[in-house]
Amino acid sequence: MRLRCTLVQAVFAPDQIRLANSAPVDLVWDEHGGTFVLHTEGLEAREEADPGALAGILVQAEADQPGFAAADLQAFAGLHRLPLGPPGPPDPEFTEAPILAAFHVPIKGLFVYCEEPVLHVRPRASGGLELTVTGAFRSRRVPCRETDLVIHLTAAGMARLLTYCRSVLQAAG
Repeated sequence: MRLRCTLVQAVFAPDQIRLANSAPVDLVWDEHGGTFVLHTEGLEAREEADPGALAGILVQAEADQPGFAAADLQAFAGLHRLPLGPPGPPDPEFTEAPILAAFHVPIKGLFVYCEEPVLHVRPRASGGLELTVTGAFRSRRVPCRETDLVIHLTAAGMARLLTYCRSVLQAAG
């Protein structure tokens, strides 16, 4: 499943780096060996001018996308045997504790990660979704090739996220 994103950025102030998209990119929702992954590529590394900026991840997507409707979320859940909660109006914000949130920065040879991330999801005024990840980000020097971003979730966490997104889409719909 794919969510087309108009804005994706990841900031790590200690190394003064920011990843961002210059054109819309897809946030791919997938499963790998029982771990659910939100993943995107096609980001560009930029020097971050503000060393005091907070570390974190921000993803914004618009509503009414092919392949990302309430029925698509239900089909994805069914394919992976994820039990969705009952339908209903969405809360103003959803929070979940992912297993990991991280991004690779090849030009600096960095793996930036957060071991205790908090994922926040809220509806946008335009009817889309906004995802943010906060927490204590750290970095390690590792060779890497892809400039990407990943968020790992448990099966239960993905089921809750899908339930919330379905509620947001149905309320907008």
